Amino acid sequence: PAVQQFFQDYDHVADTLAAMNESFLAMNSQRCDSLLSDIDGKSLDKQQRIVVLSDEPRTLVLAGAGSGKTLTIAGKVKYLCQECGVAPEDILLIAFTKKSAEEMTERIAGRLGIPVQATTFHKLGLDIITASEGKRPDVQDNLVDFVRNYFQNEVVSHPELVKQLIEFFAYYLHIPADMEKFDSLGAAYEYEKSVDFETLRSKYDQAQWVSQATADRSEQRRTLRDERVKSLEEVSIANFLFLNGVNYEYERLYPFESDDPGRKAYRPDFYLPEYDLYLEHFGVTRNGRVPWLTPIEEQKYLDDMVWKRETHKSHGTKLLETYSYLSSEGKLLDYLDSLLKKNGVKYHEPNFRDIFEKIYEKESDRYFSEFISLCCTFITLFKSKGYRPEDLLSLYSGDSLFQRLFFRKRTELFKQILLPLLIAYEGNLQENGAIDFADMINLSTEKVSDGFQIHPYQYIIIDEFQDIARQRFNLTKRLSQITQAKVVAVGDDWQSIYAFSGSDITLFTRFLELMGAGTELKITHTYRNSQELIDIVGGFVQRNTSQIRKQLISPKHLENPIVLEVFDDSIKPMERLAETIEHIIGEILSEYGEQSSILLIGRYNYDMYKLYRTNRFSELPGGTIRSEKYPNAKITFMTAHSSKGLGYDNVILINMFEGKFGFPCQIEDDPIIKLVTYEDNSMPFAEERRLFYVAMTRTKNRVYIAAPKTKPSRFLVELIKDFNIPHNDEINMQVVDLFNLRCPVCSFPLKYEFNK
Repeated sequence: PAVQQFFQDYDHVADTLAAMNESFLAMNSQRCDSLLSDIDGKSLDKQQRIVVLSDEPRTLVLAGAGSGKTLTIAGKVKYLCQECGVAPEDILLIAFTKKSAEEMTERIAGRLGIPVQATTFHKLGLDIITASEGKRPDVQDNLVDFVRNYFQNEVVSHPELVKQLIEFFAYYLHIPADMEKFDSLGAAYEYEKSVDFETLRSKYDQAQWVSQATADRSEQRRTLRDERVKSLEEVSIANFLFLNGVNYEYERLYPFESDDPGRKAYRPDFYLPEYDLYLEHFGVTRNGRVPWLTPIEEQKYLDDMVWKRETHKSHGTKLLETYSYLSSEGKLLDYLDSLLKKNGVKYHEPNFRDIFEKIYEKESDRYFSEFISLCCTFITLFKSKGYRPEDLLSLYSGDSLFQRLFFRKRTELFKQILLPLLIAYEGNLQENGAIDFADMINLSTEKVSDGFQIHPYQYIIIDEFQDIARQRFNLTKRLSQITQAKVVAVGDDWQSIYAFSGSDITLFTRFLELMGAGTELKITHTYRNSQELIDIVGGFVQRNTSQIRKQLISPKHLENPIVLEVFDDSIKPMERLAETIEHIIGEILSEYGEQSSILLIGRYNYDMYKLYRTNRFSELPGGTIRSEKYPNAKITFMTAHSSKGLGYDNVILINMFEGKFGFPCQIEDDPIIKLVTYEDNSMPFAEERRLFYVAMTRTKNRVYIAAPKTKPSRFLVELIKDFNIPHNDEINMQVVDLFNLRCPVCSFPLKYEFNK
């Protein structure tokens, strides 16, 4: 009978444990009612009480926007200290920023009288390192200066590195368009329109001219050619010829005239005078098509290719050919190399150091500054992952992009350039007995793992856990393993918006799998937003199926929580936008009074700077904004990122344009950064979707959107279509490419020209 009873109990052990836990929580909730009803003068709701009373080894708390998570954390600390006998110093309370830690300390120590000092991960790491070494290390924050100095002063003594740098700038600085992915010539042009098509030879010749103080320099300037080619593929070809000492002439007039008087003068792409060779680069796919052109233009292009081949054949001139598909496949330079050698072309290696010093040294070239910035960003993120220099060359990304030969070659060359820089940087820190911010966490994790005795914490409570990066996660896990401390991680995956600085949302969504067995709790009663608003924005953010499902509940109700004010952005869009924002401010003041706080939210800081130039708004000390029309209005401006965690009476979104610098932002990081960041590819603009959710939930009342009539954001159009937001019928709902007039041949946006 005992064995039989055991198996019966075993089959229902989960239900038994759940019932016991529920009984425990109910009993303790009643016993501690007076404490839980007065946390800084506020009473905790049922979900918040469960978080406070729960005592699992690891707990993930899903806290919706405005759900009182800071209040819940304060209640947890008060309960542990006053009811469970936990000493305040045995609670490790971690916030993500110094300001948040100070606010948390003020709330718990200042208001509740419990001497718990919140800290940041960096401060915690620094304290561990200081205690283990008996002295505080010097903390350096000079990575940008070090990298700049390295490239300006140290690189020239390493010939191979100089050569690699020049090759990266010549062939891999910009990423050529994969023409087969474009359905129009205009789309391809739009992709490359901001690219510099000047060749290295042109840059070098002009830099050399500047460095020569000759008497006839003014005359020399008139003959100096500013050589710009027509595509990135041609830039690569020209640079390959220049860096291999092969003299060439770009678009030299062909010496034989055409029999067709209607055909314009023929100028082959490249002519190699020493070998009497011509080189044409044809923009075709591997199957000989030009799909980015209209059928008529495509046939004209293909016919022109045939004419060029026949012309060279009839006049006995030698034509070499390269093709666009070679570039997209990453084989263009290898093919060109083989083609030239097969036709007897001899190479002569130039003076790479001379080229480097004339073009790039002292940052005379803006692209070199961008390259320095890329190196600094990569090193920071690389170290934030806990990697060491010896890990660099084996670093790999599973992104499908890196299956393409071009990106593999580009990435490997970047690694070869970065490795000696990374070693030099780490060596400089060691020589000076210094650490950087990433070392604060990496070294402290090593110290703890190597046996340094840390304080025997009983609880580790972390706020904003959705922003966790790999190295911070590792430190947390190691601390909990050594001290046996229970971990309480509080956050909201819907508000994970810092991937660009190293955060990894999967460390939150897979918390129990990665940290260890425990429980997942939710606090879903929001006290900031109306139910009508959170139904809309909650549905919007959960279009991303990788987000954790939850339904927020609010006691507040407000009809039409999202108000659109449509303006005509076709002419003087900033003036029209400023007028619209003034109108919205007037509506808010009329309904809520002058004491109502108003937050203007932009996607970038310069969104507000553009409005300042209309002279309708001006900046005041402390980040507040003065409206010339409503000078007494309480107005603040923030970016969507900086607004996180804050609440205002009403919110106005001021950048809801579709485009590269709109919302969602369509500026892409260099693909190399994918090696050291987590990118949420669960749907297009997944993180921007979460950022939009953050912006929308800052309001206690309504969200007002200044909505462009002709170029509204895809997010705005989605809200209107899917959530029935009242709107002006004039707004353009034909997202995404929102230019009204396009060329019928190439599909590129037409521009208005005004008669003078």
